[in-house]
Amino acid sequence: MVTWADTRAAMAADYRRLTDPRGRRPKLLHRGLWALRLYRVAHWLRLGCRLNLPSRFVWALDLVLTGADLDPASPIGGGAVIHDPRGVIIYGSIGTNLTIGGRAGIGTLLRAELVAGDALASMASLGDDVVLGNNVFVLGTYHVGHGVHVGDDCAVMEDIPDGAVLVSRAPEWRAVRVRPPKREMPEPVHRGLLRCIRADVARAVLENGGSTKTGPLRFWGHLMFPGVAGVALFRVAHALHTRGRTRLASAVARVVHAWSGMTIHPGSIIGSGLFVPHPVTVRFCGQAGSNLALYPHTSVGPETWPPLSGCLNPADLPQLGDGVRIGAGSSVVGPVQIGDGATVGVKAVVRRNLEAGLSAVPRRNWRFAPLQPTGDSGTAPEVDRHAEPTMASAHRAGP
Repeated sequence: MVTWADTRAAMAADYRRLTDPRGRRPKLLHRGLWALRLYRVAHWLRLGCRLNLPSRFVWALDLVLTGADLDPASPIGGGAVIHDPRGVIIYGSIGTNLTIGGRAGIGTLLRAELVAGDALASMASLGDDVVLGNNVFVLGTYHVGHGVHVGDDCAVMEDIPDGAVLVSRAPEWRAVRVRPPKREMPEPVHRGLLRCIRADVARAVLENGGSTKTGPLRFWGHLMFPGVAGVALFRVAHALHTRGRTRLASAVARVVHAWSGMTIHPGSIIGSGLFVPHPVTVRFCGQAGSNLALYPHTSVGPETWPPLSGCLNPADLPQLGDGVRIGAGSSVVGPVQIGDGATVGVKAVVRRNLEAGLSAVPRRNWRFAPLQPTGDSGTAPEVDRHAEPTMASAHRAGP
């Protein structure tokens, strides 16, 4: 049971952590602070008052105004600091004094698990005093211990002990056959601008709430989300581009980029049912079938991007089949072919073909930084970020 007194205490702890040692207070319109305040209100409405609809409204308001997706049902301890809330995603159990950088995500491997009965059981959990750098992802049913520092560009998908320090390294991946859960998808639409937009909204409703029914309230409510609205504007820009109005189409694409952070070339050919849950730093230039899913911070395109008002050469573009999922932080570069139902895992950089039904599973793209004592047992250890891991380390550094 979450009380309003607990909510106010957590807000005060967030504010104190942003106050520097000299006593200077944070800016009044600090976006990270307001993202946490709106989350605290939504969390109190959800678990303290049992008001799901007002809680979801405040959550959507937080997403639109600050760009942060903070699950109202997930507990986040007091004293949290979000430096840049744009693209920050938190779905899980978080301890106190969390520090998180920009474009970082905490959650589950499959979005379908978010609409399950016990959603928290499929998410990650973090201890107290955890520091996450920029572009960090913590995914799956794993636990990150107390006092862990995770460097930039790391993807954590295993348990991390207390006090560990993680630094990134070059990512690698391998193709494996993973049987994805069977889910009903909207029927592909091959003609009509409005029909494609309806199919895109229906896909968003299915992914977010698990419902196959799209009424007027759900349709217009989801159309207000930045990702769904950006996809609808892309459909308009693509229609203008195919009719020769390339300058007007590029202007619409630039408006979408300035508003939501998503860039999709107007000349790209994408089937119906496009799903973009978080449009921040999502870039696409190529051809894809129906029911494509682009997760946060993904890039799909040729080696050299053409101007938004220019024409595309199909020989230089990636070719994606139906039902393809591009994981968070991953890239598909060059004239590669991704088969139907394939999945590109988190932080994977794909430069060769991927057959239908296969998944590009990334290897560990980080290593433990060895801790070196300073000689005084009463002082904190120092981290040598340039030293190679040794056999005496508690965990191996290989993938």
